[in-house]
Amino acid sequence: MDFRLGNQILGYVIKGFDEPTEQELQKSREAQTLAWLMSETFQKKQVARIMGDCAGIATARRFCAVSRGHGSGMRTAMPLLTASTMPDVYILGGQADRTTLADVDRFAACRGEWESLQPMPTARSFCCAATWAGKVYVFGGERDQRSAFAAAECFDPAADEWERLPPMPTPRAGCAAAATGGLIYVCGGLVVAWQVLNVVECFDPEARRWKRMPPMPTHRCGCAAAAVRGRILVFGGQLDNGTVLDAAESFDPSTRIWDRLPSIPTARSGCSAATAGGIVYVLGGLSGTGMAVASADRFDPEANEWQSPLLIPEGRAGCAAGAAGDKVYIMGGFGDDRQDIDKSEYFDIKTGDWFELPPLTQARRLCAGAIVWL
Repeated sequence: MDFRLGNQILGYVIKGFDEPTEQELQKSREAQTLAWLMSETFQKKQVARIMGDCAGIATARRFCAVSRGHGSGMRTAMPLLTASTMPDVYILGGQADRTTLADVDRFAACRGEWESLQPMPTARSFCCAATWAGKVYVFGGERDQRSAFAAAECFDPAADEWERLPPMPTPRAGCAAAATGGLIYVCGGLVVAWQVLNVVECFDPEARRWKRMPPMPTHRCGCAAAAVRGRILVFGGQLDNGTVLDAAESFDPSTRIWDRLPSIPTARSGCSAATAGGIVYVLGGLSGTGMAVASADRFDPEANEWQSPLLIPEGRAGCAAGAAGDKVYIMGGFGDDRQDIDKSEYFDIKTGDWFELPPLTQARRLCAGAIVWL
């Protein structure tokens, strides 16, 4: 007799119930058979990928999250699924001609064009963004160089609407955000000029609650963050005395411990970061001499070492970045002439080439970027 079926019968006896009828036993056998068939079916990567293609990325991710057993096959198929899906690239907030923006633009890769969406409830520059479960989250920022604020907001592409979230416990601008394990971590930043933080707080989208995490070893603002292999990595930024940093640190949520990583080859502040193909790209920013950096440093977390730098088409700081499948995107910012940039490009890690996208709807700096698969 099947072990699980035997346990079920034993449960009836222990609890004092009558022995199950043959009809009840038959239903139990059918349910167990169905569960086994689903498990075996979804273990096949190609089947899981086909079902993911039909249901969409967001549904596939939810299936991975809610079903530990049946979702394992879908989890192995996710890299194939995401690589074959055209993403939506978002650029949020920032400044244009010294005006602080609430504007949100989206590049629909399937159509090859930028489109304007509903603006954020809060106009902001020097903010940060992250994506989780198909939604875009935006945190912090400032307006007209006043004190930073704590506003947190979420955009749901499926519903085409913004939602105000509980504010961050610590108001700040120039912070960096990345998501892993169902939580979004917001790192560093500044409250007012030269009051730089090492604070780390994480937001739980399901519980809609904030929680304080162990602080970073290094105070920093204008830094960049990325998630890889279940860890949060933070790069660059600057101190309250204006020193531009080459410091890199890693946080392991399972141990709640920060570790120092090898220093970035190029110290930079006002940079962005994105993960593609298991490699973290740290893009743009201002060097210690105040010049816009025209390169991306590439960190291999498995080898714990930096690869040779990658040249980017144009030096820029205060730019937005993101990655989707085998492509790394960089958008907006400002150059050595301190003029706002309306250019955006992506790097194809398979071919090693840069490709230019259509211009942004407006040039902007100090903006945030996010990428969503629908």
